[in-house]
Amino acid sequence: MNKKKYLIYLRDLFNNKSLNIYFLNIKGLNSSQQTDLRKKSNKKNIKLKVVVNTLLKKSLKLTKNPKIVDIIPFIKKNTTLMWTKVNNGPAELLLNFIKKEKLSIENIFKLALSEDILYFGKKSLKYLRKVPSKKDLLTNLIKNIKKLISKTLIVLNKISKIIFILKMNKAYKNEN
Repeated sequence: MNKKKYLIYLRDLFNNKSLNIYFLNIKGLNSSQQTDLRKKSNKKNIKLKVVVNTLLKKSLKLTKNPKIVDIIPFIKKNTTLMWTKVNNGPAELLLNFIKKEKLSIENIFKLALSEDILYFGKKSLKYLRKVPSKKDLLTNLIKNIKKLISKTLIVLNKISKIIFILKMNKAYKNEN
């Protein structure tokens, strides 16, 4: 892929609001650790790609999104991008990997861009592990609304039965 196409590819990656992108430094990992991380990423449908920082910075500028452009000062040393549509997938994978390999979060995790919000540091990676996606939140909201509607219909049904019984009683009393 030539540089221009690569810049456009990266720009489009950052403009895709449905992706959750993690910026990592995996240079300190040995080859077996890198291979293991790549295999685990592939199994979870998480893309992992080492990028050249100068091209990365240029592609971030091409987005013209101020939040994304704010990332540029943090692009130092080696950068590997990890992205997926599942927002907590990479966080879960990274935290488990770091724990298993007895590594430092600070040496590997730079930052994350998840649902157009920037996350920095050790605490944010742990937080991202627990954050439900917008899709999960909407699913829960819809489930709760369905439950509420169902309960309301049951109550309305009971009320209509009571009204029917009262009307029947009134009609019976009027006949007698």
